Amino acid sequence: MPRRTNNTPRFPLLLSIILGIIILGVKFLAYYLTGSMALKSDALEGIVNVLAAFFAFGSVLYAEKPADEDHPYGHGKIELFSAAFEGGLILLAAVLIAYESVETLIRGTELQSLGLGLILNFAAGAANGMLGFFLVRSGRKHRSRSIEADGKHLMSDFVTTLGVMAGLAVVYVTGISWLDPAIALLFSSWLFYTGAGLLKESVGGLMDHEDPELLEKLVGAMNQHRVPEIISVHEMRTLRSGKYTHIDLHTAVPEHYTIQKVHEVVELFESQVLAVTGINGEFHTHIDPCGKHYCKQCSVANCSIRIHPFEQSPEFSIDSVTAPGPDREHSTEGYGIQHQ
Repeated sequence: MPRRTNNTPRFPLLLSIILGIIILGVKFLAYYLTGSMALKSDALEGIVNVLAAFFAFGSVLYAEKPADEDHPYGHGKIELFSAAFEGGLILLAAVLIAYESVETLIRGTELQSLGLGLILNFAAGAANGMLGFFLVRSGRKHRSRSIEADGKHLMSDFVTTLGVMAGLAVVYVTGISWLDPAIALLFSSWLFYTGAGLLKESVGGLMDHEDPELLEKLVGAMNQHRVPEIISVHEMRTLRSGKYTHIDLHTAVPEHYTIQKVHEVVELFESQVLAVTGINGEFHTHIDPCGKHYCKQCSVANCSIRIHPFEQSPEFSIDSVTAPGPDREHSTEGYGIQHQ
C-alpha cells in the first residue's frame, strides 16, 4: 500500500504567529495603561505564545522531510521537541512571573486606567481562546502534536486570562491593590502546572510511551475486519514519528497455508485496519505459523492439521494483542512481512 502524504497545512501555524504578535501587542498595551502586575504576567505569557508558534512552525517543516539513511523512521519526532520546548518556556515564564509578583507584593503597586486595560486584555484573551480551539482541532485532524500542543497552550492561556480578569474586576471594585500581584502569583502557579504537564506529555512521546487511545482504535478496527485466517494477534507495539505511526505485531495464521495466501490475507487485513482508523502509517508484521496452539479458537474450515475442535474465537482486546504469544520461542521461527 503506498505511503500516505505526510504534509501538514501551514495556515494554522502562520495564523498562530500573526495573531500571536497582534495579541501580544494588545496585552502589553493593557499593561502599559494600567501598570497591573497581573496584566504584565499575561503579556509575558504572550511572548511565550509567539516564540512557541515560531518554533512549532519550524518543527513542522522539518518533520515533513522524508525518511533517509540517518533517520529511517523519518523526522517526525522533532514535533515532540517543539512541544517540550513550549513546555519549558511556560515553566520559565511561571518562575519569572512568580518572582516579580512577590517583589511587587513587597514594594506595593498603584493601578491606573484599569477599566480600559481590562477591556483590551479580555479582547486579546478571547482571540487567544478562539485561535487555540482552531489549532487543537486542526492538530488532531492532521495528527500534528506541534499544532495541537500550541492550541492547548492558547486555550489554557484564555482560561488564565479569564481568571486574571475576574480577580482584577474585584480590585477595580474594591480598590485593594495588593490583590493584583497576588492574582499574578496564582497565575504563575497555573502556568507552572500547564508547562509541567506539556513537558511530561512530550517526554512520554520521546520515550515512546504507549498510547492507550491509539491501541483502542486499532483493536476496534481489528475486531471489525477480522477473518478466520487471522487466528491471533499478539506482541503489538506502536511508535509515533510525527503524524506517521509504525505498528509492529505478531500474527498467527494457519501453518499449512502458502506464503502467497498468507501475504494476501495479511495485506488485506492491514489495509482495512489503516483505512477504518484513518491512521497515517504502516504495519511491520511478523507471521507466526499456528503450531496447533490455537485450534480451540481457530474457525478455519476443513483444517487438515486440527488436533482440537473449534470452541470460540474471543474478541481482540488491548491486553490480548499486546501480550506475548503462547509459545514465544516458537514464534521466532516465523517470517516478516512489511506493508505500507
